[in-house]
Amino acid sequence: MHENTEIRRVPQSISCINKGNISPRYVVVPAGIAFFHVTDSATGRVKGFRRQLQDACALARQLER
Repeated sequence: MHENTEIRRVPQSISCINKGNISPRYVVVPAGIAFFHVTDSATGRVKGFRRQLQDACALARQLER
């Protein structure tokens, strides 16, 4: 595993879903240059990945349903 992987997965992730005080279940985490992981905030497991931020946010919204 790359040495910076754990640093990138800290809770300072990008959330594309804003529901007030409720934290989203799926969050978008930068995983490199122009690469984003969609992770489950409860387990930290990667559920998908996309190259564009907008596409990763769309996937996170889709998984929230």
